Amino acid sequence: MKRIRTWILFLAIALTGTSQALATSKVGDRAPDFSATTLDGKRVSLSDYLGKKPVYLVFWATWCPNCLKEIPEINALKTKFNDRLATLAINVGINDSADAARKYQQEHHMQYPVVFDDGSVISSAYGIVGTPTQLLIGTDGVIHYRGSKTPAATDIETHWKKLSGK
Repeated sequence: MKRIRTWILFLAIALTGTSQALATSKVGDRAPDFSATTLDGKRVSLSDYLGKKPVYLVFWATWCPNCLKEIPEINALKTKFNDRLATLAINVGINDSADAARKYQQEHHMQYPVVFDDGSVISSAYGIVGTPTQLLIGTDGVIHYRGSKTPAATDIETHWKKLSGK
């Protein structure tokens, strides 16, 4: 009986933490900062871009069929916005490995940096519950878009002043 109560308490705490994480990652909220290493060994932090350029985060997994479908559109955005928009893909780390993510990135010609979120720390901070989840974060650190589809380049251009602070 004591073991059951312990599990119930554990689940209650876990669920409370999840709902709090979800509450911190909505459009209009400040994006949680993070630091990570890309699969090619470069250190990245959200704070590196704040005040300089908007950030486009893509949370994905190798086993997600919709994530695969979005790659050409994400590559097109990366090409169109080039250095004006920082693009970063974050593998959520669930039922995946860094090696699988690296192989997938190469096989599917992902033209943007990829982070393997070991332990799903970044994903949890953003309240990610499904893939793909995509976010546009302005230079002010505020989340301007959150959805499962790649935002249209025309929509980004329309809102560029707000995203870039210029």
